[in-house]
Amino acid sequence: MESNKPIDDPGSLAAAAASFPLLVYDHGERPDNSQIVLSVADGSLHTYQLPEMRNFRCLETPQGPVLMVDAASLQCSLWNPLTGEKMPLPAMDEAPSEYCRCLVADTDSSRPEWNPDSLVLVYDLSRPELLMCRIRGRATAAWVRQSYDMGLYEVPGKPITERAIHYMAAVQGVFYYLESTPNTIGSLFSFADDPELGLELVTFNAKLPELDWKDGVTLRATKTYLLEHSKDLFLFCLFYKVVDSTLELEEFGAYMMDLTKKEWIEVDDIGDAAFLLGPGGFAASCPATEHGLKKGCVYHACDDLGDSNDYEIFDLKEGTREVAGPNQDIPVLSRKPFWLVPVHPDVNMNV
Repeated sequence: MESNKPIDDPGSLAAAAASFPLLVYDHGERPDNSQIVLSVADGSLHTYQLPEMRNFRCLETPQGPVLMVDAASLQCSLWNPLTGEKMPLPAMDEAPSEYCRCLVADTDSSRPEWNPDSLVLVYDLSRPELLMCRIRGRATAAWVRQSYDMGLYEVPGKPITERAIHYMAAVQGVFYYLESTPNTIGSLFSFADDPELGLELVTFNAKLPELDWKDGVTLRATKTYLLEHSKDLFLFCLFYKVVDSTLELEEFGAYMMDLTKKEWIEVDDIGDAAFLLGPGGFAASCPATEHGLKKGCVYHACDDLGDSNDYEIFDLKEGTREVAGPNQDIPVLSRKPFWLVPVHPDVNMNV
């Protein structure tokens, strides 16, 4: 294990490029605006002081680029952590909340009748609102807000709130999400001949995977993640059972959407790939062998393990689970650990 003292170039991740993907432990502005990054490939730790993480609201994406929003001016840019390159974007009219997540549409591989301009989409987990912007092809690009209606969320004894999207993935220029209505999938896309930037909604039914447990009891997925892999839509599910008022993991599985049949097909072989899952429904795919990862495995870095900063590795083919993580204490974090992943080959950041 390498020391986590700052490297020679504390303002760049270029030295760690060969170690991507990285699990980032961000300590925020105090005391030194430092970030400890863990390479899950070799277990090495390094400490950085990244200017991109100072005075910016940073939204990582499953496609690799990070959306940076200046805390003062609200000016935006897309940052490639591997190369350090930044693409300027228009300023926002208000800062994104801490509950926002971000996707970049891989529209280089989209169907010709769909919008050829790549899109950045920001969605809020706490309210039904989308924020989107073209990232190339338009000199007058601007952020556009769009609301939607998924009904109301009612919990006895608590205020009624509007439902919002929690799980979303970008696949070939289309944004897919799980609806609040059971077994419903929504897709958002824009047409090339539409002069105004806006997303059209289409929904269809596809029964969510269930687990036949015992004595006729069926377990529904407790946690789900939507992601793109090899230009297909995938779903990863964690099935928990209740034992003495405590949740215990019973099973896990990966499923591919058959858009022709509108059904989830279970798979135990995702080829030479790895899935990377994180807080807020973050879910990405990347080549495994190329990046020193175990092929056919799912790396799950979320809050299931409490405050340990560890992560789980699920082997889809073997059906096994192991726990890994840093072998030294990590100082108090300003946010939950998050992933920086290799930039998806279909994402074009050239203007």
